[in-house]
Amino acid sequence: MSQGEERRRLVCRCMGVASPRIYAAVRGEGLASVAEVTKSVRAGGGCGLCHPEIEEILADARGEPIEPGLALENQLVCRQETLSRIEGSLQSLVVPRLEALGLALGEVSVDGLRVRVQIFGAADPATERLVRETLGAYVCEDLEVETR
Repeated sequence: MSQGEERRRLVCRCMGVASPRIYAAVRGEGLASVAEVTKSVRAGGGCGLCHPEIEEILADARGEPIEPGLALENQLVCRQETLSRIEGSLQSLVVPRLEALGLALGEVSVDGLRVRVQIFGAADPATERLVRETLGAYVCEDLEVETR
């Protein structure tokens, strides 16, 4: 397993495409450019902020070394943008429903594709499912959402 593949992450926040899907397409279809990745899996077809991450995946799949500074910058941008996308979706789509149930949203943390969402109050399985399904539909279907 390559270094980049070990770091499972949401690469394209606009289109909701995670790194495992990009790696699979790059390897399975022999993709060699951001444009080819965009055509195949839609990653990179929005704002373009993920293009350096896609370039990193392409280099990793070719077995080329990845400059550590670029990898760190990509990781920081990815983490911040993913958290922002998740928090925005929760605030606009989930918080109003939680409040109607007398519940409140607590801390949200992201580690790659794993998301932890804290809910204050007596959250039931239906509430937890609401959080998982909302983030899956509006952020990325590959997220692993845990509520507590």
